[in-house]
Amino acid sequence: MLEVAHPAISHPDVPHPPKEDHEAVLPTPPSSMPEDGMTIRALAERARELAADGRRRILGIAGPPGAGKSTVTAALLEALGDRAVVVGMDGFHLSNAELRRLGRRERKGAPDTFDVDGYVALLKRLSAQTEGTIHAPIFDRELEESIGSAVAVRADTPLVITEGNYLLLADHGWHEVRDLLDEVWYIDVDAETRRRRLVTRRLGHGHPLAEATAWVEHVDEPNASLVDATRERADLIVRIAEAPVATALGAHSLDDLPDTVARPSYDPDDVHCGIVHIGVGNFHRAHQAMFVDRLLNDGEREWGICGVGLLPHDAAMRDALSTQDGLYTLVTAATDGTESARVIGSLTRYLYAPDDPSAVLSALCDPRTRIVSLTITEGGYGIDETSGAFSPEDAATCADLDDAAHGRLQAPRSAVGYLVAALLRRREAGVAPFTVMSCDNIQGNGHTARTAVSGFADRIDPGLGAWIRSTVAFPNSMVDRITPVTTDETRANVVERFGIADRWPVRSEAFVQWVLEDDFPLGRPPFETVGVQLVDDVEPYELMKLRLLNASHQAMSYLGILAGATMVHEVCSDPLFIGFLRGYMHREAIPTLRPVPGIDLDDYCEQLLQRFGSTAVRDTLARQVVDGADRIQTFLLPVVREQLTAGGPIEHAALVLAAWSVFLERAGGGGMPVPVSDRRFEGLRAAIVAEAVKPGAFLDHSPVFGTLGADDRLRSAFIAARASLIADGARASIAAVG
Repeated sequence: MLEVAHPAISHPDVPHPPKEDHEAVLPTPPSSMPEDGMTIRALAERARELAADGRRRILGIAGPPGAGKSTVTAALLEALGDRAVVVGMDGFHLSNAELRRLGRRERKGAPDTFDVDGYVALLKRLSAQTEGTIHAPIFDRELEESIGSAVAVRADTPLVITEGNYLLLADHGWHEVRDLLDEVWYIDVDAETRRRRLVTRRLGHGHPLAEATAWVEHVDEPNASLVDATRERADLIVRIAEAPVATALGAHSLDDLPDTVARPSYDPDDVHCGIVHIGVGNFHRAHQAMFVDRLLNDGEREWGICGVGLLPHDAAMRDALSTQDGLYTLVTAATDGTESARVIGSLTRYLYAPDDPSAVLSALCDPRTRIVSLTITEGGYGIDETSGAFSPEDAATCADLDDAAHGRLQAPRSAVGYLVAALLRRREAGVAPFTVMSCDNIQGNGHTARTAVSGFADRIDPGLGAWIRSTVAFPNSMVDRITPVTTDETRANVVERFGIADRWPVRSEAFVQWVLEDDFPLGRPPFETVGVQLVDDVEPYELMKLRLLNASHQAMSYLGILAGATMVHEVCSDPLFIGFLRGYMHREAIPTLRPVPGIDLDDYCEQLLQRFGSTAVRDTLARQVVDGADRIQTFLLPVVREQLTAGGPIEHAALVLAAWSVFLERAGGGGMPVPVSDRRFEGLRAAIVAEAVKPGAFLDHSPVFGTLGADDRLRSAFIAARASLIADGARASIAAVG
C-alpha cells in the first residue's frame, strides 16, 4: 500500500519563492494535512485535481534508484489515460561515448552524467506549450542509450509527469528543475527493499550477480544518499510498504490486491459468453482476451469468452484458471523497462474438452455463441502447403475423420472436428452459424480456416461443405504481440513487483496490434472502440507482419543459437545481427510487400528492431524455433519464392535455411543446448541424412519446400551458405553476407 510519510502540500497556483544565487528554498508547508494510508487511487485523484482546469501542469515523481518511481508513474498513467503523458529525466542521459570521453562511464547515473541543461530547456518548453506537439527523448534500458523524439507531447494534454532521481537536487546544475515543477512527490522505500530491487534489475539486464551487486554498492548507493538528502523539498513524501505475503489471485481477493494493479470493473457472473475460443495459450491471454477485457470494462457484457482446451497439456490451464476463478495477471513491459499489471477476467468459463466433449459442443451450439476464435498454430489446420488442400496428418484430426466416416462424431478430438460437428448441429437445428475467427500467424488465416473446415465437412457430406463455404464467415486477421512462455521467473516477478500469487500469469511486451477483416454476419462487439483496426483487406498488414517480424524471428534464432546466444535481446543488441536483420528486411522482404495503408515500412522495421532488442520482455530463441518447419514454410519461403520469380536477392534467406539445416543436424544428434521441438522432425530426418551425402538434398524435402528446392539459384546459395557455416561459423557467415 501507499502511505503518506510527510504530508507537505503546495497548491499549484501558489508560486514557489524565488531563489537567489542558485540556493534552494524549501516550499512553505500548508496547514492542511492528508490522511495516512493514501492509495494510488487517491494519488490519481490528486493528479486529476492538479490539472483539473485544463492548464498545463508538470508533476514530478522523485526518489532514489529502486524506490518504485516507474511503478507509481505507470499506475498514474493507467488511471489518467490520455489526460497525462510521461517525460522521463532518464531521456537526458549522456551517451556512452560522451561519458567515456569525459571519464564518467563507470558511474553512469550520477548527477553529472545527464544533460541537465537540455532537460531544463525541455521543461520550460513544456510549461509554456500552448499549441502543436513537442517531442521528448526516452532512455532505452536495453540499449543503455537515449532515443530522441520518442515521446509526443500534445498541447491539449494537461498533465506532464516527469520522473527521475534528481528533480529536487539543488546543485550539480539541477537547481532550476524544482521551480519548473508544479508539484513533486518523493517516493520512499526501505533501503533493503530498494537494494534488492536494484540488484534484481541489473540481473534482469544480463549482468552477473557479483557485477550487479558491486554496481549497486558503488554507484547506486552513493546516488541514493544524495537523493535522500533532498526529500524535504518535496510537496508529498509517499512511502511504499511492501506486503509481507503475496495475495493469492481469485475473485474473493481482488479488493486486496495492490492499488498499482488494475482489475475488472465488472462482475464475471453478469457476463454472457458470446465467444468460444479454442486454444487458450499465453498469446490469446495477452492479446484477444485483453481486448475483450477492455470491452467488458466498457459495459459490453454479452461478449465474455468461454475457453476450450483440447490437448493434454491444457489440463494445467484448466487447473490454474479454476483455482483462480478464471482470473490471471497480464504484465506488460515497455522497451524502457516500465511494467504495468492488470488482472484479466474475460475468460469467464473454461472447458477442458477431454473431460466433457458434450459440454464443449453445447457451448459451440448455444445461439448466444456468435464467434468462435482460434489459436491452434499452423499445424492445427491440416493444410498441405504445396497443394493448399485439406490433408491432415495429425492423429486427432485423422481420428475425427474416421469417426465422421462411421457416423459417430459425438466426441471430437481436434479443433476442426469440433467446428464441423457444431456447425452441422446448428444447421440441423436451424440456428445461424457462428463466425470462425482465426488468430493464428498464417497468411490468409481466415481462408486457411475455411479450407480446413469445409474440407473436413466435404468428407462427411459435400452438401455440408458447400453450405459452410457459402454461409459461414471466416474473417482474416493480423495479430501481433511478443509473448514469451511463462516461467518460474515470471511468477516470481509478479509476486515481487505486484504482490500477486498467480499460478499462470502472462508477461508480454507493451506493444499490441490487431487488424481484423470486418465480416461478422451475426454481429460482433465494438472492437474498434478498444484499439482493434477494422479493415476491408487485411492482406497487406499480415504480409508485412509475417515476412518482417515472424521471418526475422527465424532469421535471428537459428543463427543466434549457432553463435551461442540464448535470448532474443542478446542477438538484437549485437550490431552484426542487427545489420543482418536490416539487410534481410530491406533487400529481400520489403520488395515482396504491397503498400500498407498508414504504415511507413522503414519506420516499422526500426520499431521491430527496438522491440526485439528490449530486455524487458526476455524472450528466448528456443521459443522461436518450436515447430520450425511450419514457421519457415509460412514466414520465410514465400519471400524466397517471390524473390526468385522476380530475380531479386536471396542471400540472407538462404543463410537462414542453411542455419536451420545445421541446427537440425546438430540438435537432432544432441549436440546443441537447444533441443529440436518440431512436430515434423521425423519427416526431416531423412533429408538431413541425405544432405551429408549430397549437398543441397535437404531442399528436396517436398513437404516443406515443394518444388522450390529444385531452383538452381537457391540451391547454389544454400550449399555455399551451409559450407560457410560449417567451416567458419555463424558470425563469419553473417559478416560475409553483409
